[in-house]
Amino acid sequence: MCRHKVAFISHAYVESAYRRKLLYLAQSTDLRLVTPSTYPMSYGWYALESRFNPEVQTLSYPIHFLHFKRSPTRWFLRSGDLGFSQFKPDIIHVEMEPHGWIACQALLYRRLFAPRAKVIIFSWENLSLKEQGTKARTLEYLSRFNRRFVDFFICGNVAGKQILVSKGIPANKIAVLPQMGVDPDVFYPYPHEQREALRQELGISQGEFAIGFVGRFVEEKGILDLVEAVGRLKVCSRRGLVLVLTGRGPLENSVWLRAKELGIRLMILPQCKYHEVLASMNALDTLVLPSRSTSFWKEQFGRVLIEAMACGVPVIGSDSGEIPNVIGNAGLIFHEGDAGHLSECLRLCCDSEAFRRDLGKRGLDRAQKNFTNQEIARRTSEIYDEVAGQNDREAALIEIAEAVR
Repeated sequence: MCRHKVAFISHAYVESAYRRKLLYLAQSTDLRLVTPSTYPMSYGWYALESRFNPEVQTLSYPIHFLHFKRSPTRWFLRSGDLGFSQFKPDIIHVEMEPHGWIACQALLYRRLFAPRAKVIIFSWENLSLKEQGTKARTLEYLSRFNRRFVDFFICGNVAGKQILVSKGIPANKIAVLPQMGVDPDVFYPYPHEQREALRQELGISQGEFAIGFVGRFVEEKGILDLVEAVGRLKVCSRRGLVLVLTGRGPLENSVWLRAKELGIRLMILPQCKYHEVLASMNALDTLVLPSRSTSFWKEQFGRVLIEAMACGVPVIGSDSGEIPNVIGNAGLIFHEGDAGHLSECLRLCCDSEAFRRDLGKRGLDRAQKNFTNQEIARRTSEIYDEVAGQNDREAALIEIAEAVR
């Protein structure tokens, strides 16, 4: 089978540590990453770099937002063709919602410069129109128009597929697949001696039960629910406890104050880049993702879960959005917003080392089987073969029609 020429459009890979999936994809395709030359992150503008995985062929262009508010879907690239006129892709893979400006740009340029290319859209959307506001309903008109020109959809979660089916997209044109995964050589369990040395370096005492969180300190991540749950555990546990938070956000002062009121020993580690999370994960006895659904958001995946699982760290998650599907039977699930239920889950892990080891092993097995970048790239490549096969079938029908004439 010939190698497909793939134009892969996304802003997620400005930081090259995320590009491992693309490196695997490039082994079976002729792939070009089309990405912004810079992108605004929570800590400032991040310039395209190639410290990791420089082998991925990249075309970069200046990014442009149509208004002051820099929404992740309201941008396009300052390019007259996105490289299509020279590259002539067989497949255009866009990691953006159908109503995103870059998706609109890609569809327009496909028509102008690569009319035979098949278009694949990756979407994180997991809220129905009833769960969203007036703005989303307005954007649905644009999404509906664009969906007519999309050949295949990849959803980052189960709810996304259900929503697309409800909008009339055939189920056989939709796959459920994470945007990216982890790699065993980047996220892995530390040996016992290395782990103990790391905990000592961070100031975690021997025998302390370290409960971790990695992410934004915002209401929808449920971080204050986690603080309350740890406070309840502290009342009934004989073990020393330490709450280890990695990240930043507007609730940081509230977290400090509430932890002090409850007598919780709290450590806040600075926000770190993707490849630096490994050490934070390996210092933990359990990682918690206590997300809370809101009127505008519910957890779309929860990548920190698979990172912790790949490190052999037991995971506990709320039942918000995709979290139960990510964890499966390899961790504990509690009802979102229920600090009492979360405290019980923490107590199970705190009281039994054997139970923690079993959860950690199940999580590690699940991550290595389902959530590696290599596996995600393999499944994506199968989608490319399926979608590109439509071109072959169409060409054969044209040949038959011409022969009949």
